[in-house]
Amino acid sequence: MRRKISRLLVLAVFLFGLVPAVAAAYVPAGFIGMAPQGPTSAKDYELMRKAGIRNVRMPLNWAEIEPEDPYFFPQNWAHFDRVVELAAEAGLQVMPVVLGTPKWVAPESTVLPVFSPWQRRGWARFLRDAVARYGPEGEFWEDHVKLDYLPFERWEIWNEENIVSFSSEPNPAAFARLVRISGRALHGADPESEVLLGGLFGRPLQIPPNVGSGNFLQRLYRAGNVRPYFDAVALHPYVADAHAMAAQLRNLRRIMRLHHDGYKKLYVTELGWGSQSGPTRWQRGLRGQADQLSKAFAILSANRVRWRIGGAWWFSWADAEGGCSFCTSAGLLTENREAKPSWYRFNEWTGGNPDTVPRLNLHGEAGEVEVAEEAGVGGD
Repeated sequence: MRRKISRLLVLAVFLFGLVPAVAAAYVPAGFIGMAPQGPTSAKDYELMRKAGIRNVRMPLNWAEIEPEDPYFFPQNWAHFDRVVELAAEAGLQVMPVVLGTPKWVAPESTVLPVFSPWQRRGWARFLRDAVARYGPEGEFWEDHVKLDYLPFERWEIWNEENIVSFSSEPNPAAFARLVRISGRALHGADPESEVLLGGLFGRPLQIPPNVGSGNFLQRLYRAGNVRPYFDAVALHPYVADAHAMAAQLRNLRRIMRLHHDGYKKLYVTELGWGSQSGPTRWQRGLRGQADQLSKAFAILSANRVRWRIGGAWWFSWADAEGGCSFCTSAGLLTENREAKPSWYRFNEWTGGNPDTVPRLNLHGEAGEVEVAEEAGVGGD
């Protein structure tokens, strides 16, 4: 009986009292944001606020706003308006990642809208309209005066454009054209806006047709006349072990310096691991997910100034079906909003309150012992 109680006590300490590996490390308030997946409610955003989150990264899908040619049909901002409204009610600022070509522009949403004057004009106009709605003098804020005034400041252009999941043909020269169009439109509509190169997938599998992040960035610079049109580079350093992301960040920083962009910031706009135990390298189990989170934030904290890291967004808030192989278990919370071990590590870094959600419900003693053994605690 004593041994059983001892196991459970050790397990409780592991699950609900976790501390970062580097307790003295520091990141400024607001440095760590959230990249949710799946539906998010008003309660979710309020819980994010209590967890010390100030910024959420959300997809602004052109194809959803303009499913039909806006010359003939009205734009539909309703869904995204609701996202911004819920976030602002909790005091959270939205950073949009703008992507998704509508079918009236190209046959596939992953086709970059740069191959005809029609496509280029449509994309530029959509960006200007988005600034007019959500930027510093945006219509949305005029219509919602009771909300906190949190206009969009950063705009991330596309997502993982170096892999076929989001770009039908990863092409640095074509993406350079998209960046030029985007920079002109966004800086013209709001000179203070910050334009981010969409988060590059760090070391993708299946090269080719995918292109490594460093190779893609190098070739984008070589396309010419691109530097004035973006203000920062974003990376998604998905790796098996957090220590490996340092090489990816150093490589991008080296390339940026080589092209006289050393002063520009790097952002990590997606970072995460799954809490299931395999089969992919990004699924590390409950304990592994928490450990990788601590390692990653420790690395970013230690090198934040040297690498000019502007912020990091954890992927993701809660588990959700669908998406990539590890996405279903990438949340800090379960689908039922129960706290995983990684939730407690996350709140240690953000200074948030981890006691706002119920603890992970482990069903039965056998499940408790199994998790304890996976964590490497208890036993003979």
